[in-house]
Amino acid sequence: MGVLRVAATIAGLSIAASAQAAELKIVDVKAYVFLERAGKLSDDIIGGPTLVDAPKGGAPGGDSATGVMLDFVFSGDPNFAPKYATAIVDLTQTNQTGQQLVTHKAFTGFRFGDDGVEHKAIFLENATCAPLVIKVHAGKTEKQAQVDFSCTAVRASN
Repeated sequence: MGVLRVAATIAGLSIAASAQAAELKIVDVKAYVFLERAGKLSDDIIGGPTLVDAPKGGAPGGDSATGVMLDFVFSGDPNFAPKYATAIVDLTQTNQTGQQLVTHKAFTGFRFGDDGVEHKAIFLENATCAPLVIKVHAGKTEKQAQVDFSCTAVRASN
C-alpha cells in the first residue's frame, strides 16, 4: 500500500512539472554586434546581409566588431515563476576548414513580470568570422535563426 502512495505521489509531481514547463515559450531571437569604435550594440542583425570582415571594419556603419550579443525573448504566465521550466539553446559555428564549434546552454530560473515576458542573453566573443546557427527549444516551442558572418582568408606571401 505504501508503494502505491509513493508511486501516485511521483506521478502527481511529474504531471505538475510537465504542466509548469509547458507554460514557457520562445517568442523571438535577436542578435547584435558590439560596435567597438562606437561603444554600443548595433541594430538587430538577424535576417540582415552577410557581415564580411566585421573585425576589420565590416560591421554596420563601417565599425569593427568581434563580439555578438544574443537576446532570447521568452513568454509565460504574467507574474509567475515556473519551477521546472528550462530553455535549451544550441549555437553552432562552422569555420572555413569545416570544423564546428558548438555551444550548448540551458536557461532556468524564469520570473515573468506583469507582461509575461523575460529576456535571457548570451555574449559571444571572437564570433564574427563564421556563420552562426541558433536553435532554441522552450516548452513545446522552438525557434531557429542564423547570422551570416564571414572573413576573408589571410594568406602569407612568400
